[in-house]
Amino acid sequence: MKKGWTFVCLMAAAAAGAVGAEASARRVLCWGDSVTEGMAMPRGKDYPSRLQALLGPGYEVLNSGDGGENTVTIPARQGAVPLATAAEIKFAAGESAVQVGDASDNGFHTPSGDVIKLTAALGRQIPVNPVRIGSGEFTLFFRDFRWNSPTNKIGYTLWLKRGESDAGRPLAIPAGSPVKFASADAAPGAYCEIFFMGANGGWDRKVEKLVAQIRAMVARRGEDRPYLVIVPYWKGFPQKDREFFKAAFGRHAVEFPVADALCYRNRPDVHLNADGYALLAELLHARGAELGYWPHAF
Repeated sequence: MKKGWTFVCLMAAAAAGAVGAEASARRVLCWGDSVTEGMAMPRGKDYPSRLQALLGPGYEVLNSGDGGENTVTIPARQGAVPLATAAEIKFAAGESAVQVGDASDNGFHTPSGDVIKLTAALGRQIPVNPVRIGSGEFTLFFRDFRWNSPTNKIGYTLWLKRGESDAGRPLAIPAGSPVKFASADAAPGAYCEIFFMGANGGWDRKVEKLVAQIRAMVARRGEDRPYLVIVPYWKGFPQKDREFFKAAFGRHAVEFPVADALCYRNRPDVHLNADGYALLAELLHARGAELGYWPHAF
């Protein structure tokens, strides 16, 4: 194993709180898309930041929301599903970076053939880099990133970079090589995880599939560990699906009372404003307290 990768693994384990009794704060990981990231909100106004303020210094709340990601990509970042290269990746001698995909297909697939679609944040507070592919260590980066605000569509090319010390020789990575994002190492040592996704698709409008995807993320650490799930509240989510979703997660499900006064103007049934994020954090804090998750909050 390369020394660099060993160091990164150790740092990831420490960052996840897997350092034993010496850890001073319990880590709460918030996985999701732009609603978790805090669309159009300044830092400190998103719900993870608001929850951090409610919990106090005994906890460290990390925002792992990346706008635009679907319900295939978010579990892949968390490590709930395995990934593999969809096609052979070739580096010529002297070539340090090659394109591996674009906004429609990043070049990494799940065993069922689902396509991964990362966004430019690349995990932000819980980064996907470095990426382990086969026996090698690489870095992902974007080029030509563009966002069409009226249509909310993004475009880019996704590139894979290798270490300069390895660039002098050709390299061929076979199709089907296992892929692991560094962010997958954050989940096992976390104290609590919070999940919210679905607005960007990936579940084929089948609530059973959405529930199964979230259950896979929960199973990454085990149902007996603290977790919360935010119930989809947008208008396109049918009431019967909402009831099925709530029944699936029971007291772990937190329902948000969506209202125009709590929503941001660009996607009024999805994105929240500062008041909406504050209320969501309060609801999560209250449910966590009911379940006994925050005995050390102050």
